[in-house]
Amino acid sequence: MKVLEIMRRIKGFSTPLGGVDWDLPVPQRAVAEKIVVYLEDRRVLTMPRAVIRAVEDPGHCVASVLQIRETLTQILMETDTGDELAENLKAMRAACRRFLNVAGPNHSGDVHNRFESATFGAALGELRAVFGIQLGVIAARYKIELSEDLESILPASDTDDE
Repeated sequence: MKVLEIMRRIKGFSTPLGGVDWDLPVPQRAVAEKIVVYLEDRRVLTMPRAVIRAVEDPGHCVASVLQIRETLTQILMETDTGDELAENLKAMRAACRRFLNVAGPNHSGDVHNRFESATFGAALGELRAVFGIQLGVIAARYKIELSEDLESILPASDTDDE
């Protein structure tokens, strides 16, 4: 068993001269892993746009982004995320707000309206780009493997042939 795991289980110790109690913060890597696992299941980030247009109601996308923003806020409020991880989460949360400003409650969801469809698509692309960059930074910093779906929103590398 690793020392940190043992320390997480021990809440304190006592001696004849007194005792000490402590709670260790959740390691930042564990928080980062939870974020990645949560985002893997968010179709708004990974589903191809053509499928979203054909199958998914834009209102569902808006609701999903609202949930993502709320979850990121909860993580920032409840957990010691550390400054670097907190900056990544704040950037993702800001991208959610920008998306919601464009495609939020006032968006009619009319996929046949070319202007609204293009506006929605651009907002979705920007959201995915920001999440891709931030997830790439998180994955590299904490050495976390991303699912194939999340890898699809990472920025292209210089060696990509496509």
